[in-house]
Amino acid sequence: MLDFSRVKSKLLVEHPYFGTLSSGLEIVVNDNIESFILHGNCFEYREDFFNTLSDEQVAFSLSNAALHTVLSHPLRIGNRSPWLWYTACDHAINNMLIDNDFVPPSKITYDPRFRGQYAEEIYEELLDTITREDLNDKDNDLRRNNEIPPDKLEAAQTEILSQNALQKGSEMGSLPEGLERLIPISLKGLIDWRSVLRDAIGGYYVSDYAMMPPSKKLLYAGIYLPSATSRHLELVIGIDSSGSVDEVVLAQFIAEVESITELFGSYSIELLVCDDRVRSHQRFTNGENIEYTLEGGGGTDFTPVFEFIDRQLTPPKMLLYFTDLDGKFPMREPHYETVWITPVMRDVPFGRVIEIKDKSVL
Repeated sequence: MLDFSRVKSKLLVEHPYFGTLSSGLEIVVNDNIESFILHGNCFEYREDFFNTLSDEQVAFSLSNAALHTVLSHPLRIGNRSPWLWYTACDHAINNMLIDNDFVPPSKITYDPRFRGQYAEEIYEELLDTITREDLNDKDNDLRRNNEIPPDKLEAAQTEILSQNALQKGSEMGSLPEGLERLIPISLKGLIDWRSVLRDAIGGYYVSDYAMMPPSKKLLYAGIYLPSATSRHLELVIGIDSSGSVDEVVLAQFIAEVESITELFGSYSIELLVCDDRVRSHQRFTNGENIEYTLEGGGGTDFTPVFEFIDRQLTPPKMLLYFTDLDGKFPMREPHYETVWITPVMRDVPFGRVIEIKDKSVL
């Protein structure tokens, strides 16, 4: 097993931010992989490959792995192709590392045209250059090599690791060049809730394919393949109208959701207003402003929204529930993802919590 302590120490001196993040990685040999992978906090590497690298290239690899955790890439995958998603993530990370004067190994995933772009943006550009059959083959290779996205338990652990890494990094002071562009971070090390919300929603869409314009992948050879031309977003939004929710904050939230819909070719949103029972249900589609009336003012029970979805709606990919989380939760977790949007952080029995931390809406 190689000794990484020298490289970690050098990183701490020359690149304190990356050195701090890399210092906590657990190093494990895995000769069944091509180069290196990250599972949770475990950095697995192929010894023959790393024997050919300089200290500077090893530092590049450690920093690359640590940033996957910092940027919550395993948690942002949504329903995307795992292989293409992590290819996009590597493009984003490697561009940033090279901009910070890191020395990369000879063969890396890198294209300077993706400099400064989110992984989600890069994914969409790459999606038009590959066929579905190729995607399936690449994803199957990942599964055979045990390089698949984390399951629920590992995802929960990854989220904790990500939060800890962000906190450690923020304590180092100024951020490395380009990192704030990839994921906005406040001076206190808190993730910008708007970015998190966009990332959460961005993974749930359906791509439509058409022959005009064709895919650019094989166009040079006179071969015309369908291209991904539009995206359809389907969401259910629940609004807590119990009287304890600030309508100013709620208006800001709805405005942000509307801005997100502009990224999609089409969308359909089911909006449910509920306190201890569902007070109203509205459906919004392309081009319609999301309007609502807060009816209620009673106690808070989240169960009616989930029951309404089960009885009257097609099961969604995601439910966004805006609430202060002070209420009664359902007894069982739904089969779809639940994201709670809240101005006050509380424990929840299931789902993901996005805390609004914005002085302009508090």
